[in-house]
Amino acid sequence: MRNWNRIVASLLEFNLQDGRDQLIWSLHSSGQYSVRSLYVVLVNNGVQVSQEIWKSKLPARIKVFLWYLKRCVVLTKDNLAKRNWYGDKN
Repeated sequence: MRNWNRIVASLLEFNLQDGRDQLIWSLHSSGQYSVRSLYVVLVNNGVQVSQEIWKSKLPARIKVFLWYLKRCVVLTKDNLAKRNWYGDKN
């Protein structure tokens, strides 16, 4: 019963309105998701980009991204250009 009351209490915090639903990323002022905004929040909250990431309760794709970031192999556009990528380099 305690779990049910907790669920009901958490639903009372939501303000339902007519219209289309929108997803808003609360970690960025624009409301849009960005890897940078997630990374900044992780670093500012003490998550170290090291082997400890495998023990964290994050989605696997975020863990892999952080591991790549630690090893400096994230394929940013400048790194892609070094690998003969022909897309937009800006």
